[in-house]
Amino acid sequence: MALVVGVLLLLRSCGEEQPQSVTIVAAGDMGCAPEDPATGSARECKAQEVSDIAVGLKPYAFMGLGDYQYEIPTTEGYNYVYAPSWGRLRDITYPALGNQEYKVNEANTFRTYFAERAGPEQGYWSVELGQWHVVVLNSNCTVVTGGCASGSPQQKWLESDLANSTARCKMAVWHHPRWSNGIAGSDARTSALYDTLLDNNVDVLLSGHEADYERFAPLDGSGQPIAGGVRQFVVGTGGQVTYDPEVGNAKWRAKAKPVPSEFMDTKHHGVLRLTLNPTSYDWSFFALGKGVVDSGSAECS
Repeated sequence: MALVVGVLLLLRSCGEEQPQSVTIVAAGDMGCAPEDPATGSARECKAQEVSDIAVGLKPYAFMGLGDYQYEIPTTEGYNYVYAPSWGRLRDITYPALGNQEYKVNEANTFRTYFAERAGPEQGYWSVELGQWHVVVLNSNCTVVTGGCASGSPQQKWLESDLANSTARCKMAVWHHPRWSNGIAGSDARTSALYDTLLDNNVDVLLSGHEADYERFAPLDGSGQPIAGGVRQFVVGTGGQVTYDPEVGNAKWRAKAKPVPSEFMDTKHHGVLRLTLNPTSYDWSFFALGKGVVDSGSAECS
């Protein structure tokens, strides 16, 4: 617990007076490999262009949804691709761990690049942003000590952390989507964490991993719409090539039952902007070359 508290003090002091409303941006799945042709003249990798949108929005914070640098997250990759693009927001980044980060031993290049902003070793912690309480979790369930199941250290920490929060509005961030109609599909490994969010009236869940944008209605633990459920946004559109699950990639198609979503864009890179108000939130997805293609508002539970 001391480690978590120490990290929180480095990230943003819990005693620091928070503004009433803050604007944040979120995205995951960003930098292509330096040797990838898409990084060069072909420019299929859009990390620079999407990060230009994010920087232009002048956010209070950037929620990193994992997979910052492909395919192997080398120091060269961080320096050559990530740093000149999304790295411009490094000092306001709150990064969740993706699966790409663990392609090197103990995600050490991630920890070296983000330094104190990387958070504690196990990858879960919390912070106050405006009037919102935000938990950042580790959905790499085969790596994090004890996994993600009910009774695991991470789940018990989450339960305690949320129970002790007095904030009306709450948000969670982790990499692998609990619900998805993308190539990988819904990930049941985080079901106990998701149920804990439900039990504690968490309003929003942000995830990456899938190379698309998808917004769900507030859902219960079975993926059914319900008042007071958790609304998930999947934003794996930060630069890597986007995937349309209906075109090609057939062998990678998930076998999980589809979960109806309210909006899905598999064609465009982009960034999600959220305005976190004391009792509500507003969202807009800025698609590269298209502007805002999805927007709305909702009250907190």
